[in-house]
Amino acid sequence: MRILLCSEGTERSESAIRLCLKIAAATRSQVTIFGVTEVEPDEVPLLEAIRQTQHAFMAQGVNVEILSKYGEPISEIDRRTAEGNYDLIVIGGETKPGGQVSILSQKAYEIIETLLRPVLVVPVPRPEIRRILICSGGGTYIEAAVRLVIEFAPSLGASVTLFTALPGPPVVISDRSESEANVSALLSSNSALGHNLRAEKEMIEAAGIPTQVRVRSGLVDAEIAAEIEAGDYDLVVLGSKPSRDVFSDYLLGNMTRRLVNWVPRPVLVVASGITVRRPRSWLERITGRGAGEGEK
Repeated sequence: MRILLCSEGTERSESAIRLCLKIAAATRSQVTIFGVTEVEPDEVPLLEAIRQTQHAFMAQGVNVEILSKYGEPISEIDRRTAEGNYDLIVIGGETKPGGQVSILSQKAYEIIETLLRPVLVVPVPRPEIRRILICSGGGTYIEAAVRLVIEFAPSLGASVTLFTALPGPPVVISDRSESEANVSALLSSNSALGHNLRAEKEMIEAAGIPTQVRVRSGLVDAEIAAEIEAGDYDLVVLGSKPSRDVFSDYLLGNMTRRLVNWVPRPVLVVASGITVRRPRSWLERITGRGAGEGEK
């Protein structure tokens, strides 16, 4: 893989750096450490900080280059990502007092929306990546996330849990109370959800990765949180399907955005690959201007 590690050269980037190093060393990936500062005098100390990070990666046998830039972070990261054709972008995060998780920068989710590439957000450290939770709504848009996990999970010795949260007991399993029976019934059903979960499970197992399927019923956000806590997962994987409607994010909220902001785990967000127009600015979101530009 080709990995772009975005670092601001401070302690807040350390968790992202350590996790990126584990993945890169295990998968023998090519890494670019990219530092961007909006304050020109900070570029020299930033470059020195990422040089030290480079030495740590080289000591683990990772092929790594470093770049620093003065400019607007999102634009520079977007430009660098396009030029380097990276498979994974890694950014840091931080934890607020009381355990509330926030993103390293308020611009982090905008990075996810802008790049439409896999972005790994690391708000808290995890010593190893052994248990991976893939949150699947059963849609085909999660397939890109599954394929990316297959690239690095075997090298890390990780197992995968495919998880889906249902808003209420589905008809196909309404008369079964045991979770194992629920999963078995769902996977053997002819429903679109059952078909897609079967395909995802088979794809992961074909790569030699131990895989299980978990199903919960209730409020989706709450059930995902409960599953993360119960399973003590090291990495949470989400699919992202860009909205084509100007007001849907405002009216319905964006579940991926909410999860990225409060899950106390490293979170990997993988865009579906659906071709959409460029991300709308806040003004376009409010007024609807630009809604038809570039849409395919």
